[in-house]
Amino acid sequence: MLMLLRLRGASSVLAAMLLLAVAGCNDAPSIVGSEIVPGTDTIYAHSSIDFPFLPLDSVAGARQPLINGTYFLLGNTQNDQARVLLEFLNYPKLGAADSFSLVSADLLVYPQDYKYGDTTDATVAFNVFELSKEWSVTATWDSIWSADGASSYYSTGQPPVATFNELVTTPADSVVRVPFNKDVVKRWLVNGQDSLLSKEIYGVVLHPTNTGVIRQFRNLSGVSQRMKLRVITSRTSDPSKIDTNLVECAVGNYVNTPAAEANERIVQGARVHKFLLRVSLDSLPPASAIFGGTLRLTANDAASTWGSYGRDEIVSVVYQPLIGSPIELSSRADANGVFTFVNLGPLLQLIRREGGTANLIVKPAGAYETWRMNRVRFYGLADAPDVRPRLTVAYSIIGVFDK
Repeated sequence: MLMLLRLRGASSVLAAMLLLAVAGCNDAPSIVGSEIVPGTDTIYAHSSIDFPFLPLDSVAGARQPLINGTYFLLGNTQNDQARVLLEFLNYPKLGAADSFSLVSADLLVYPQDYKYGDTTDATVAFNVFELSKEWSVTATWDSIWSADGASSYYSTGQPPVATFNELVTTPADSVVRVPFNKDVVKRWLVNGQDSLLSKEIYGVVLHPTNTGVIRQFRNLSGVSQRMKLRVITSRTSDPSKIDTNLVECAVGNYVNTPAAEANERIVQGARVHKFLLRVSLDSLPPASAIFGGTLRLTANDAASTWGSYGRDEIVSVVYQPLIGSPIELSSRADANGVFTFVNLGPLLQLIRREGGTANLIVKPAGAYETWRMNRVRFYGLADAPDVRPRLTVAYSIIGVFDK
C-alpha cells in the first residue's frame, strides 16, 4: 500500500524528505511518515512568500531593570552608555569613629574579555559619585536619567568618591582595585552601623568617562558576589592590629542605546531591543492538519554591530499562549547569518487552536539578553523575498474532505 503524495508548492528539499516517507505496509514508519495524520492522502508545503502567513512585523521591546546579574556592562561608545548603581549592604561592626582608623578602601572589580564598540580598546575609565537619594530595584534608564543625560540622583559636578582611568590588559577575572576616598568610606562605616543613619547612605554610581568601548565585568560567581568594597582598618587602641572586611552590594546595570527606527528590526541585549512577527494561519484550509513548520530569519551583517566574539548570537522566538508559560525556541545563526527555527508544527497547531493569529517576539536568548549588547539588525517583511522572514508550513488535508 503506497501513500499518495501530491506536492503543491513544496521545495525540492521537502519533496525529497517526503518521498523517503513512502513505504510498503510491512515497512516500519519513518519519522516523517509517523507524523502524518492517519487517513490523509494529500500533503502540502507553502511559505509566507506566497501565502499570507506573516502579515506584519514591527518594533517591540521595553526597558527592563537588570539587578544583581552575574555580569554587568560599563563604559561608553559614541552612541551607547552603560552605567552601574551600587548600594552597599553589610557594613561591619567596627565601633565608634574614634575607635578605628581606615587604612584603605578599594572597590574590587573583575573585567572580562567581552567588549562592545572598539574591541581593541583596553581602557577602563569611570568616576564614582555618591547618590543623594534612594533608587529602586525596578528603576530603568529612563527613570534615572533624563533625555539630556542629567540625573536627580547625583551630580557629575560634585567631588567624586573615586576616579579610575587605566589600561586593563590582565586575563579575564583578574582583580582590579579602585581606591575610594577614605573620608567618605569612613563616614559610611560609622553610619552604616546605625539602623537609622544607614538609611541615608544611598550608594554610588559608576559613571564611565571613556568614549570608545563598553566592557563586561563579573559580579557573581554562582550565588557568591565577587565585586565588593574591601576596607582595611586598624584599631586606635592597637594600631598594629589590622582588620580586613569585604562589604557586599546590590548592583543595578543601566544601558542606553539608540532606539530602533520604524523600519528597523533590531535584536539587542541589555537595552533590550526586540521585534514582533505576526503569524496568521487563516489561509490554511479548515480541514487541514499541520505537521511541520520552519521559520527563517536573516541578519543584515553589514548593518549589525558585534562585540568581541563576532556573530555568535543566539536568538529566541517567544509565544505567550492564552494559558500557561511562554513558549521559547532558540537558534544560532549559520555562516550566512540565517537563524532557522525548526519543528514548529506543535507550536503552529497551538496557535491555530487559539484562534489562528498570534504575535511572536524575536529577542536575545538567555545570557545574550542581559550580559551582552550585540546589536543585530534583521531583514524585515519589506525587504527582498530571499532575505525577508519566511515561515514555511507543511500540512495535510483529510482525504474525505479533499474532493
